[in-house]
Amino acid sequence: MPLTVTLEISDLELDHFRSLMRRVRDRTEQRTPHEIAAAASAEIARLRSVARSPFVARRIERVGRLVAMLEDPEWQLPEPERQRVIDGLAYVAEADDLVPDNVPVLGLVDDAIMLELVLNELQHELDGYEDFDVYRRQEAAHRDKPGTHRPVTRADWLESQREALHERIRARRDRDLARDGEAFRLITRF
Repeated sequence: MPLTVTLEISDLELDHFRSLMRRVRDRTEQRTPHEIAAAASAEIARLRSVARSPFVARRIERVGRLVAMLEDPEWQLPEPERQRVIDGLAYVAEADDLVPDNVPVLGLVDDAIMLELVLNELQHELDGYEDFDVYRRQEAAHRDKPGTHRPVTRADWLESQREALHERIRARRDRDLARDGEAFRLITRF
């Protein structure tokens, strides 16, 4: 029978993660977004090779979607959302292990916490991208049927959906900031 453990991360502990984030951002400032995405992809691959927990595996796959959204030419994530994703990926790529991964059972706990914090922070960007990806596949299947009249180009219908989803990301983040303030924000620009 699985055991569920709930962790409460205090303000002091969140401050620790924020200071780690600032250090990572300072260390990676000279790297290109492509270099950061490649380093995050390498860390994702490393974590996949050692992850035995379904909890960690699910988070690894979601972080992989962050890399996909940056590399997707049709998504065109605008600033500052793009920079937030890059900062989150830099944190994934550069974060130091507090617990060595080879420690049985507990080796990936620090990685799981780090992944969960990044995913929580970028939830709206991930939701928007995943909705865009579903829309793109469904709409392409519908519009690409033989004999279908195509008065609107692929670029047009994707642009319309992309703009609506980008606006939704901003609105949801603004709503969360109004409700929670900066209390739970890890990825912020200082």
